Amino acid sequence: MIRSAAGSTARRLLNIVRERPGARTIQGSSDAIRGGNNLYLWQWAHLEQRAERRAAVLRSATMPDWIDEFPLLRDLTIDQTDVSILDRRRFATRFFFDHDFDRAQNRDFCLALVDSSDAFRARRSRIRAQIAQETLVVNVRRGDYYEVPEFFARFGLDIHSHVAGAVELVRQAGRPVDDVLVVSDDVDWCRRELTPALGDIRTLEGRSSPFDDLAALSSATSLVLANSTFSYWGSHLASSFDDEHLAIAPSHHEIAPDGSLIAPMFDPSWPRTEYSPRRGATG
Repeated sequence: MIRSAAGSTARRLLNIVRERPGARTIQGSSDAIRGGNNLYLWQWAHLEQRAERRAAVLRSATMPDWIDEFPLLRDLTIDQTDVSILDRRRFATRFFFDHDFDRAQNRDFCLALVDSSDAFRARRSRIRAQIAQETLVVNVRRGDYYEVPEFFARFGLDIHSHVAGAVELVRQAGRPVDDVLVVSDDVDWCRRELTPALGDIRTLEGRSSPFDDLAALSSATSLVLANSTFSYWGSHLASSFDDEHLAIAPSHHEIAPDGSLIAPMFDPSWPRTEYSPRRGATG
């Protein structure tokens, strides 16, 4: 009992020290999440540092490629070995547009991110040669969303209906839909399944990296989004550079166990396609 009371007192004192003014805050991360989700963590750390508060994101196994591509992220990331027992800990997993960050803050981070990277600016310059202002860029996420049953239950969309509805919204906005560039992890499926909605499609020439995909999304004046954080960040980057950028979102990011539709990180300015029941595992 005495030992338990002493331990409880020590924990209370440690919490008091961690909450002291000027204490560093470390945002937890996970090897289970990838680039788009990590960018929300890095954006939080960037905004904290901009406000002169000490903050960093714990490094995960999925981060090195992004840190290599965008040097800004290096100063926002910390190794586990450099975390102190006196650091405040944070474990946020969802970041809501207009709650955790606003449009101006998002633009600030996007511009700083790209400004830090000669490599990504060179990618954008090369990719933009393939994307005219009239080009409609369509992002389709397949992969584990449709191969893993539990992911399909959460993230599966009726892609056919979403893309067809998005094309109609682009038309209603007075924008052309004749030149279509598809960015996808399964372009063969897109060619086979989406021709009725899109007609002839193009794909990126000389693609060598997912960062080429991000460069393409960030270069789009008109963009159809997948329900993927990678896709959302493509739009965030694009809107930071182009006031005419238009992104069409699906009705939701994921489906909760109770059947409700969740879209916490959506930009409120994104028009959404209407929800329709998912087709089978082929999307």
